[in-house]
Amino acid sequence: MDVIISALTQRTGSTLVQRIFNCRKNTLIWGEHGGIVSEFIRIQDLASHFSTHSEDEKLAFFQNGSDPNQWTANMTPDVPYIEDAVEQAVKALFNQMYIQYRDTHDRIGFKEVRYGRRELMLLQKCYPNAVIILLVRNPIDIWRSETAYWEGDVEQFGQIWNERAKQYRELVDELPHAHLIRYEDIVGRNETTLQLLSKLARVSLDEIQQVLSIRLNSTRSSRPQAEMDQINHLCKEGMDLFNMSSKGTKAIRFYKRN
Repeated sequence: MDVIISALTQRTGSTLVQRIFNCRKNTLIWGEHGGIVSEFIRIQDLASHFSTHSEDEKLAFFQNGSDPNQWTANMTPDVPYIEDAVEQAVKALFNQMYIQYRDTHDRIGFKEVRYGRRELMLLQKCYPNAVIILLVRNPIDIWRSETAYWEGDVEQFGQIWNERAKQYRELVDELPHAHLIRYEDIVGRNETTLQLLSKLARVSLDEIQQVLSIRLNSTRSSRPQAEMDQINHLCKEGMDLFNMSSKGTKAIRFYKRN
């Protein structure tokens, strides 16, 4: 896996960035896969729970010469073995899942809109050299773009957005090949952002401009002011990190390493 495009929620610009990367004919960025890495996190947590809570069983069994008359109903290997198994399982799945067209492309990746810290840390462990794009967008504009994903639940959306916004701001400094990009800076044609995308995607600025000139599946609806106020309240901490407000998204000075 060479490229991972991760947006903190739906309607954040992941498809737009996917299109930019796919301008290069030897790059193939696949679409979303339903957040399946989260299932591996759940598997790891479940197996780790049994490992931790069966520690006494393991000790009693192996310290007594593997006595079959010891209670071993929940005996599970140590947590590091579980973590390694999960990492190998993710790689095995993706290596086989994304084998289609691999022989005609030298860069393979995917985009997803459902991942937070733990999923991205696992993916980085699986693919330590992969370029990771972390996408953020003003939550007010996301909510105006689409609410069906959250069944109109403003509180659920606000909590997810704010938590992941904080995580993404931390991850851009923790993951060695991660780059944080705001949707507003892409569509606003911010020079620094477009230069970064050009370098990461290995495409020209003209090719990026051609993608930006064609809007696909763009939506925007009016929402009650009460919902906007609630989002401002729920997402304030994350919005402050990225210089966002209900009035728009202002210029920001931090960018990921070169």
